[in-house]
Amino acid sequence: MPRKPIEFECRPVLKDVICAFGEKCFHNTHYICENNSGDCLPSDACPFNALVNNLQIHSVCRASGCVRITGTYDIFVWYRYNGQRMVGEAQRLCVPFAVQVPIFTIGDGCGTIVCEDGCALETQVCAQNTRLEVIEAVLEPDKKVHGKEACPGCGMRLKVVVEKVFQAFEHGPQVICLPVCTPESCPAPTGGPSGGECQPFIKPSKCPTFCAEDEVFSPDKCDECPPPTKKTRDHDYKDRDHDHHCRCEDER
Repeated sequence: MPRKPIEFECRPVLKDVICAFGEKCFHNTHYICENNSGDCLPSDACPFNALVNNLQIHSVCRASGCVRITGTYDIFVWYRYNGQRMVGEAQRLCVPFAVQVPIFTIGDGCGTIVCEDGCALETQVCAQNTRLEVIEAVLEPDKKVHGKEACPGCGMRLKVVVEKVFQAFEHGPQVICLPVCTPESCPAPTGGPSGGECQPFIKPSKCPTFCAEDEVFSPDKCDECPPPTKKTRDHDYKDRDHDHHCRCEDER
């Protein structure tokens, strides 16, 4: 016999939802002037690896139709020099950045909800970084641009381009409707067997060894180190689920 379709009804609930969202990729160019010893970079430095990590978001705030994100990260560059026979390292720590991610409303956006105390339920903006890597690290002459030098007195500079992607969103409590079963569609609770012998509720243990404690007749037996260990009887243990076994420790 075909089953009767389950009927649903719409129930309004107050849920925290994302009502505006945006994502943006950024390429930030930074310059490193000196190696880790504080000397100017050699003119034949050839970068062979670069890393950016330790991103820290310091502030997230609204900025018109965007979310402004500020923070810092660390940059490390390794290079060969002196005829490719030696290896050097250059770094910049706590490099600051500030970016703005445009966000766009989802559906009708966040509506204003006012409660009995006269206060509106607030929404807030948040952000997260989803990509962070160095996509370019090259040595170049420190030429003036608009009359400025990146590394005055050194003549050469390491140009490092960091690619990063940020997601930003506005979220807050909103009224949404969830489909729920109508009372008529929900199955009635079962009453158990109508008569006969009562069968004990017993399931086989999935642990090969365990500590047993009875709160009345043998309390605190497992509250010692090491706790006493029992083994599961073979016929109780042989049908255990190997994919979801208990992580019980053997007796040492």
